[in-house]
Amino acid sequence: MDTIPAMTAPVLMYHEVTATSEQDKAVRKTNPAYCVTADAFRSQMEQLTAGGFRSLSLDDLLTGNGERNGVVITFDDGWDNNHSAAWPILTGLGLTATIFVVSCFMGQPGYMTWEQVRELADAGISIQSHTVSHRPLGLLTDGEIRAELEDSKKAIEDRIGRAVNHISMPQGVFDRRVIEMAAQAGYRSVSTSEPVIRHRGGTPAVLGRINVSGSYDLATFGRIVAGDRSVLLPMIINKKAKNFVKSLVGYGTYRKLYRFCYRIDDSGTGNISNP
Repeated sequence: MDTIPAMTAPVLMYHEVTATSEQDKAVRKTNPAYCVTADAFRSQMEQLTAGGFRSLSLDDLLTGNGERNGVVITFDDGWDNNHSAAWPILTGLGLTATIFVVSCFMGQPGYMTWEQVRELADAGISIQSHTVSHRPLGLLTDGEIRAELEDSKKAIEDRIGRAVNHISMPQGVFDRRVIEMAAQAGYRSVSTSEPVIRHRGGTPAVLGRINVSGSYDLATFGRIVAGDRSVLLPMIINKKAKNFVKSLVGYGTYRKLYRFCYRIDDSGTGNISNP
C-alpha cells in the first residue's frame, strides 16, 4: 500500500439528521450536539453549494483530487434518517457523502436496513466501516481490534458488493496499535473526531473531522468550512480537555458522567453517542 501524503480539507462529521431537535426530547438517545435538524442540514448544504464547495469522496481527498474548494461530508453509525432525511437533501443539491456504518446495528430499530444501505451505495453514496459493534478500539485486546476491523470490512463488502477502504473510530478512542492493524486490514484511511483540517498522511492516512453540532448557526458553519482558526481552536482545546478528563478518571467513569450530563437513555442499541 502506497504512503499517502498529508492533505488539507474540511471533513465534516454528522450523525443524525432529524425532524425534532434532540435538545427538545425528554429522553435522549444521543448527545444533542450530534444531531442536526433536517432544515438546518438543508441550509448548510445549500450554503456549501452556493459557496462553490464540491463534495469529495475520501478517495478523492487521499489522491489530492479536489482539495481546493473541496469538503468531505461524513456520517457515523448508519442511522435510518441518513437514508430518509439526509440522502434526499444531498441528492437534490448534487452532493455526495460517506456513511460509516456499524455492521451489527444494521436492521436494528433506529438504523438502516441492509437493503437501504445497498440502495445508497448503488446511488453513489460511499459506505464504509464504523466497526462491528462500536466498541472503543483503543481499549480492546489485539485480537478484538483485529476482529472489529476485519469482520466489519468483510460484512459490509459482502452486502454492498464494493470495496471498503476507510474506517472511522467509534467514540474517538484509538491508539498506535489500531492504526497499525487498520493498515494490515487493508484500510487506506482512519477517520477520527479530532477537529482539524490538516490531515496526517501515512499508511493509512489519519484524518481529523469536525463535528457539526446542532447548535451551530449558518455563520459558524461557514467559518468552519472556511478553516477559520478562531472557530477551530476552541474545538481543539475542548477536545484535548475531554481526552485529559478521560485519562484522569478512566473511560468507564467518563462515560457514566457523560450519559448523566446529557440525560441519555442507557438502554438499547441506540445509545452509542460519541463523547
